[in-house]
Amino acid sequence: MLSFLLMIPLVFAEYRVFELVIRNTETQTEKIQISTLDPLQYPDYYPVSAKEVVLYRDTWMCYDSTSFKKICPNPRLEQGRAPASQQ
Repeated sequence: MLSFLLMIPLVFAEYRVFELVIRNTETQTEKIQISTLDPLQYPDYYPVSAKEVVLYRDTWMCYDSTSFKKICPNPRLEQGRAPASQQ
């Protein structure tokens, strides 16, 4: 029985998080959205007007399950560093 348990691979969950900028091309206003959806997927799930574009600003990995948990914070910001696009 023990040898069978040793053959079962350990399961680790991970997911990518995206910091998106939703920019209105007419007013030039922006809003920041943290999501597990990339800039191409986001408009398929959430309403984005024809005057808005969804841009990618930063991304990071979360090494945990996504089930009923908050998205993990950006580790670069925790270390006092700027997002990759601002370095």
